[in-house]
Formats: sequence, C-alpha cells, structure tokens
Amino acid sequence: MKILLLAMPDAANNFHRIIKVPNLGLCSIAAHLTRHEVKIADLVLVHRNIRSWLHGFLADFQPEVVGISSMSFQYDSAVTVMSICREAAPRAKLVLGGYHATLSHIELTSGSAPPPFDYLIRGEGEEAFAALVGALGGEGSFEEVPGLSWARDGVFRHNPAAKLLDMQQLPLPDRSVRVLDHFAYFDRKLDCVETSRGCTMTCTFCSISGMYGTSFRCHAVDRVIADLRELQRRGTQTVLLVDDNITLDAARFATLARAIVENGLHSMEYLVQASVAGIVSDPDLIPALARANFAMVFLGIESVLPKNLALFRKGDIREKTGQAVRLLREHGIGVMGGFIVGNPDDGREEIREVFRASRRLGIDLPYVQCVTPYPGTRIRQELLDAGLVTNPDRLSRYTGFICNVRTRQLTAGELNRIMNWENLKAFFSPSMFIGNYFVRRREKGALKVMLNNLDLIRGWFTGDQFRSRHRF
Repeated sequence: MKILLLAMPDAANNFHRIIKVPNLGLCSIAAHLTRHEVKIADLVLVHRNIRSWLHGFLADFQPEVVGISSMSFQYDSAVTVMSICREAAPRAKLVLGGYHATLSHIELTSGSAPPPFDYLIRGEGEEAFAALVGALGGEGSFEEVPGLSWARDGVFRHNPAAKLLDMQQLPLPDRSVRVLDHFAYFDRKLDCVETSRGCTMTCTFCSISGMYGTSFRCHAVDRVIADLRELQRRGTQTVLLVDDNITLDAARFATLARAIVENGLHSMEYLVQASVAGIVSDPDLIPALARANFAMVFLGIESVLPKNLALFRKGDIREKTGQAVRLLREHGIGVMGGFIVGNPDDGREEIREVFRASRRLGIDLPYVQCVTPYPGTRIRQELLDAGLVTNPDRLSRYTGFICNVRTRQLTAGELNRIMNWENLKAFFSPSMFIGNYFVRRREKGALKVMLNNLDLIRGWFTGDQFRSRHRF
C-alpha cells in the first residue's frame, strides 16, 4: 500500500530562519510500515506555494492512505492540507493524528458537518496506524485498532485507548523515507533523537499528560547510541533531543552523555530542553553534558515570581534557577530561558520583572511566551472559569507568542503590546551580541538573530509576533 505521512508547515516565523526541525514521530510510524511504500513530507521545508507542491507530489505518488500530524495551532493548516488531498487524491483515506487529535477528538468528530478526515488516531501512533493500515487492507477489523475514532453510519465511535507502548520494542525511526531532508540549525544539518517519552510532573500549562498520562518511559542507552550513529552516518551536525523531560532521570542522562563521548559521537553538537530542578539534581550531569558537546539547553524556568510558580505547580525553584544558569554558562553551554507571562494577576511590573530577571541571570536567549489555554491543560479550564480567555476557539493564534488571554490588570491588547516592547528591548540589547552564545558558537549567529529581531518590530504594530507566514 502507498502511504504518505505529512507534517504541517506552521513554524514560528522568527525562529524559522534559525532552526528547521523534522517531525520525528512520523519517522517512528514509518518504521512500523515495512511492508508498504511510505513517504514522509515535512511541509515546513516547503513553506511557500504549498498547494502547488503538494498537488504535484500527490499526482506522482498517488497514495492510498495519507496520515496528517497536527498540533492545535496547526489544525487550520491541517484542514487546508486535507482539502488539497481530497482534490488531488480523492480515493486516499485521510487519517488525523497528533496532540490535537488526541486532546480534542470529541469536538473534532461531533459537529453537524462531517469532519475533513476519515479516521482519527488518539495517543501514540506507531502501532495504531499500522493496525489501521492492516484493517484497510482487509487484515483485522476497525474495532480492534486501539485509540481509533472512526465512523459507522455517519456517526463516529471511539475505540478504547491504547496501552502505552513498550519503548524497548520500538524499532529505530526510518528517516530514509523523507522526501525533503534539508533541516538545519543556522548553517548546520540538524536532526532529532528521542531518548524518553512523558513526564511525571503536573504543570498546569502543559498538555503532555493528556497524551501519555503521568508516565516516564525510556529507550535503552544502547538504542539511543545506535540512533546517533545513524545520524552521524547521515552527516548530521546538530542533534536536537526531543524528550518531554529528559532530566527526570538525571543519572541516566549523565550516563548517556558519557556514552556519547565513549562512542565518538561528540563531534556532533546537541540541543536539549531540561527542567531546572532536574539539571542540578546530579552534580555530574552538567560537566558530562559539556564534554559531550551539548551546545545549548532550553531551561524551563517559567517564572521568577513565587505566586506564578505556585499557579504552575512548579514549586519554588528560584534558587535552583540561578544555580542551573550559572553552572551551564561556566561549562560553556548556552542557555535559552523559557518564561510564561500573562498570568491572572500579572500587570506591567510583573512582566517587566521577568525580562529583568533574564538579564540578571545572564540568559543567552529569553524565550518569553504568553500563557496559552491549550486544549487538554488544567490551566485552560481555570482561565475559562475566571473569564480571562479572550480567544477560546481560534486555535491558529495559539502559538504561545500571541496573547489569547487578559489578566485582571491588562487587556489582551495591552498584554500583547508590553510583551512585544520588552521583547524588542531584550532582543536588541547589546548583551544579545556581546559574549552571547550566538557569538561564541556561531559566526553568522549574531547577524541571523539581528535579522530575525527585525520581525519583532512588525509584531509591535500587528500584535502577531512569531506568526507563521507560510503560504498555500
């Protein structure tokens, strides 16, 4: 059977110039479809004239099944992509999966109009998608496909959820079926690796628990090393670890870093996201990361204000935050600091304090988002109950950088403007270019950051900073 797997084109415009990231989940699904002819297209690499490109590709390949992966903010694009697939490959069965399908499957399948897809898969897609393909080919029944939502007599029914997959049984991702493969971090060839899935923390703004529950499952270190060897063979220069919270087991992470060095894989550089508490929980971890050539850590700081840390259920991590940033920088590792503003009691001063704290801490790149009421998060219902959500339905604006809430002191417009203004000051500050990670590690980094920062000026006037500007 011919199968096409599609990732959506939406990408934060500002960072799209710096980093283009592949969809690793589709490669993992492809690895379970060895008896079929599979192609993967990450439309983030098309970005312009997507309709024309997709029409041409569909006409040549003529898939029988098309799988579409979508986050909530990408769903409008997914609807357009499915419409194009209906035009160009009318006999193909369309299957929607990913976070949005999982967290919003009732809403997506219960409207008065038929949905734009034929089937929807909830949760992890590897075994479920393979089982659905088998059922479509006459091997097994739709009732037996775990996590499948499918229509009978025009009414969608929802099969029981699948059990979480045994990570020790998953084959390595199949990246060979990509039809587009020029993913990059600045001017370096980039690819992704997964070493674990899930998170046991219960942060109110996060939707991971809706996908995996509060679980944490790991691949064997040897399996990760085998995957990294494959990336090295493919000429990869930068590796992004896409784990939800790899630092839940800091000792294992340190073991992995040592294995990277022992196997001669530290010629590639590594990027990773980490929790504040986790990365300082093992004193051997950060030195091991430095030796393994971890170039940057995205640090989930979220806030420097006790009331907001309590709102997020993060605990008081302020002291550990300072310790984590200091140790990473001492070991030559760049720090991207993740913060969230726009919380119920935030005013102008609270937002300014986040940016001041970022400068005090010496963070290389502040990554400041507005609290977003994503489907499936605890904070969504809390904000709805408080009457603070100004845009509950237009999910294309749920990028994290566009304000869809107000606070008790600021309207959504005021919140957006002050967030833009503080971003402008931060990104055009001399500290962004003097002694910064992008200057230390990238010859062209400062120039690219400066060019990207110009987009913030447009955001000041339009209120849609970092909005993806792909075109169909």
